[in-house]
Amino acid sequence: MNRKTNQGIELNPQKDLLPVLGLDGKDVTKHFFLDFLSETCRCLPEAILSYELTVYPAESGCRLGWHDEFVSSPRLDNLTSVLASLLALVGADEADGLNVVALFDNEEVGSHTKQGADSAVLSRILGRIYHAFELTDDDLSADLAKGFMLSVDVAHAIHPNVPEKCDITNQPQMGRGVALKIASSQSYAGDAEAVAVLKGLCRKADIPYQIFMNRSDLPGGSTLGSLLSANLPIRTMDIGIPITAMHSCRELMGAADQDALTDLITAFFSHS
Repeated sequence: MNRKTNQGIELNPQKDLLPVLGLDGKDVTKHFFLDFLSETCRCLPEAILSYELTVYPAESGCRLGWHDEFVSSPRLDNLTSVLASLLALVGADEADGLNVVALFDNEEVGSHTKQGADSAVLSRILGRIYHAFELTDDDLSADLAKGFMLSVDVAHAIHPNVPEKCDITNQPQMGRGVALKIASSQSYAGDAEAVAVLKGLCRKADIPYQIFMNRSDLPGGSTLGSLLSANLPIRTMDIGIPITAMHSCRELMGAADQDALTDLITAFFSHS
């Protein structure tokens, strides 16, 4: 019991985030979980040398709101971007050049892994693709210099209960389209040229968009955009769907924004 919970509480990850498995402890032996894994995998317990365990919400997402205009779901950050990017890749008109969707692991813990964005994995994959087409490293460098990349990750939408968390002139709203994310600190990738390109695509395809900047005295998180843009290097723009309750067990977004994001990336891939 904590009568001061409403005054704010600091959670201890070691103590407060331990999962509760059940009530009956009779089946809990020293190796009960290994026995469970072996039964699930249909193998002997001694055949399991190691494993990783991740706990996450298993409930499905749902529509809610007066007109079902919201989607509430775990992991909107960043499965909204994954879905939109893959649908756009297969749905785009054929265009000159090479369209690539790169999906990275470990973004929320720094990306400093062999499969993270702060590695050589993307540049090496691109190099192997070019070599398979009998193209050179110079060809790849030239195409990267004239290429364009979208860094697609969610943005912070304005919350009606705490509007002061947003910049006074840039307040992305759920259901009002894709957020073009700008930061003078380059925590988001992009510049005036990149913004102009994205605005042009949106206007040409009649796709709703809005501008997002953090408050100058309240920095937000960063994305993979600047990291990849520098490592490749390639011109890059950060975009994403505005959501609230980011990083919560269930996040909230405007349902119409998913279609807008898919349409924008599709137009991007279709543009020569």
